[in-house]
Amino acid sequence: MKAFHSGREAKEFLISELVAEAQRENVPLSEVERKMLYFTESGWTLPDIMKVSEDFDREYDQAKYEQKIAKLVTKANRRIRKGSREDYDRWWAAIRFLQREDHYISVMIRLAGLRPRGDQLRLFAAGLGIVTCILVWTFLSNKYNIPMPSRGNLGIFVWAVLACLFVAYMLLRFILGRKKTDDLTSKGLEKLVRIYQHVSGTA
Repeated sequence: MKAFHSGREAKEFLISELVAEAQRENVPLSEVERKMLYFTESGWTLPDIMKVSEDFDREYDQAKYEQKIAKLVTKANRRIRKGSREDYDRWWAAIRFLQREDHYISVMIRLAGLRPRGDQLRLFAAGLGIVTCILVWTFLSNKYNIPMPSRGNLGIFVWAVLACLFVAYMLLRFILGRKKTDDLTSKGLEKLVRIYQHVSGTA
């Protein structure tokens, strides 16, 4: 797969794919709409992009435009995914390259909610892991007649819950990455503390 060496190269590749997809789907793209795909406040862009941006703000509905492009992104992704692995990898390489910088086209790609093949497999693995934890707990509860919970088996119950939480945490780290998972965990714990303080009247 040929690597991208600049944001311009990656952007022009993605835009060519989206313009081609619009033609396949008979979706009209005006010159202003097409040029707005190049918009960025940093890095390379078209020399007349500021005038294009002014025309766009005056004549177009931004939300509708972003939805329109996001749909094209979704359809292009579906089509390319059915093609060769090399084309699909190149498509995602361009998307990831632009994510390093600030580009308007990346906003609409995120709006499309795309997930590469690897992410979908990871989500499946996470779901499978959580279901497995539930099934294991159910099996142990039935086999050893463990009620949910009583004072006698509270320790076992706590350990089982902690084990499931640990597995879920590690799976989330695998899917989302360490930073995002830790941020989500921190926010979740803060909310739980606030709820506890509100209920107990200690806030």
